[in-house]
Amino acid sequence: MSIRLGRIPYLNSEVFYQDFPLDLVEVKEYVPSALSRAARRGEIDIGPVPSVTCFELEDQFMPFRKFGIAVKDKARSVLLFSRRPVEELHGAHVGVTGESSTSVRLLKVLLTRRYGVTPERYVSTKELRSDAVLLIGDAALNNRHGLPSYPRVYDLGEMWREWTGLPFVFARWIVRRDLNAEALEFLGELLSQSLEVGLKRINEIAARRSDLSMTVGEVCEYLHGFTYILGEKEEEALALFREYLDAYDHDTADRPPIEEAPHAG
Repeated sequence: MSIRLGRIPYLNSEVFYQDFPLDLVEVKEYVPSALSRAARRGEIDIGPVPSVTCFELEDQFMPFRKFGIAVKDKARSVLLFSRRPVEELHGAHVGVTGESSTSVRLLKVLLTRRYGVTPERYVSTKELRSDAVLLIGDAALNNRHGLPSYPRVYDLGEMWREWTGLPFVFARWIVRRDLNAEALEFLGELLSQSLEVGLKRINEIAARRSDLSMTVGEVCEYLHGFTYILGEKEEEALALFREYLDAYDHDTADRPPIEEAPHAG
């Protein structure tokens, strides 16, 4: 029986998926929020889930070695497009993508804790009258030069770095706690080798992604902005983000619920 491995179909994850033995590994593709749901339902054995999902599934999954997806400074693919300055979004309608969980929670922490603003509603990105819109992944890259009627663009990775002085970890590889030692050893070697190959093939990956309207140089610069092996600073950032999330949830527990866009994960 093959191991079920989750794949995020975004450019920033491609370095992990090189030369997989498909007879031994079943690769299942999900956007981040769907990958979270698949992990909760027991449909994957291993994958790079959103950071908030790591916190929520500790009883079933454990971090897998130090594999993750973190930004050193700018995220470039987690962008808030706004009609007005971010400091003026109190009472605003903010459109958020249904593909993400960590990026949406990061936005809420930044708005409430760093800028002291609380939007009236978080709505679907399809609502045309939103005061601001959060896009992630390839959709953000495709609109990186701006959206019509949204003159201000904020990079959430950069905002976090300026605020905390730390990188931000958007995803971490986790693995089922009940996998045997042989499977864990196999997966560790597989991901190590694949990542090594992927980092050497960044130019090739860039050449294949003409769908993003980015030059090869721009894709290379984007991919080199990520850390795929988490170190002490990344672990510190994860702990701090978790602390802020707990405080946010505590502070908002007694408030009337803010209407949310339909998404999960």
